Amino acid sequence: MYLLDYILKNTPIIIIIIDYMLYYGGKGTLCMYYKGLLISSYPLTTQNTIDAYLHQGEELIYKSKMIPIKLQIKTYLHFCNMIYTRKKNKQAIFKSDHINFLNCITALLRLRIIENDESNGYMAFQKKSK
Repeated sequence: MYLLDYILKNTPIIIIIIDYMLYYGGKGTLCMYYKGLLISSYPLTTQNTIDAYLHQGEELIYKSKMIPIKLQIKTYLHFCNMIYTRKKNKQAIFKSDHINFLNCITALLRLRIIENDESNGYMAFQKKSK
């Protein structure tokens, strides 16, 4: 019984640690922000470069070319707002949702609906050399 009480009392600490986890690759990490909140982190490697991640937004727009652009923008913004709310409330976000968030935010950046500034967009960090 004591072990269960200990686990239940310390669970939020584990959630906070996971909440701010950054994923580093051999070349660094790419962090995606929305409304000033760090939403996702993606590893940068020789295969997965910044350009490769940013190209996913263009690919999403291209594959959705039969859908009116205003509906696409509305859908991308709705999904980003949903993920933002989940992250702010410390709710679980699935890996597939992180990938879809990357697609949506890079599409919004490509369409110039949002700008890559201090509140929205991405920031790349190089891996520290030892």
